[in-house]
Amino acid sequence: MNNIQDYRLSQIHDYCIDVENREVYLHSHVDSSDEEVGVDYRVAVNFEKNIRYLNTISDSPILVHMHLPGGDWTDCLGIYDTILKSKSKIGIIAYSKAESSSGVIFQAADLRIIMPNSYMLIHYGFLSLDGEHKATVSNVQWNEKEAKKMLDIFTDKCSNSKFAKEREWRRASVKKYISSQLSQKTDWILDAEDSVEYGFADGIYGQSPFLSIEHIKKKLNKT
Repeated sequence: MNNIQDYRLSQIHDYCIDVENREVYLHSHVDSSDEEVGVDYRVAVNFEKNIRYLNTISDSPILVHMHLPGGDWTDCLGIYDTILKSKSKIGIIAYSKAESSSGVIFQAADLRIIMPNSYMLIHYGFLSLDGEHKATVSNVQWNEKEAKKMLDIFTDKCSNSKFAKEREWRRASVKKYISSQLSQKTDWILDAEDSVEYGFADGIYGQSPFLSIEHIKKKLNKT
């Protein structure tokens, strides 16, 4: 490889960014001694830097390749807000899974494409309590508020879905349905087709009109 190719490959592997093609790679921190930790402050900060940098160059669309399990909720929201507030449109391709907090991140994108063998997992997450009584109560109250926030995010997307329109459901009915699924199943697991049906994804990679990366970028430009 020549020096330019070496430099671009270094950008992708060391910094998770392909500046020339305006593509960002969103995955857990990678180190030879690391386990899969999902969303943490390192993942969030690196992503925020990359999106900010691309936004300073131009407002052309950005494509994010996401291969990410769940993780820390607050760091997830940092990524979620970064996508929502980006001056450039952002599309996400979800590889393997979009589960827990990464499923929430997925909903922030202007265009959401899921790989054919990927799945989504939606749940309320976990809360560990340890400490003084008043602080514990405060944490429970905060957790309930954040759970409602997550429910609202998925409700907003599902309200415009084929699933909701076929049933002529308004937002309240959609929210009740999603809440019931989470209560009954704890982990609500959806394959790629179901994710599109419920409005949690816009399409499946390899299916029209999302036949290739180039097709996805063209669609994102028109979004």
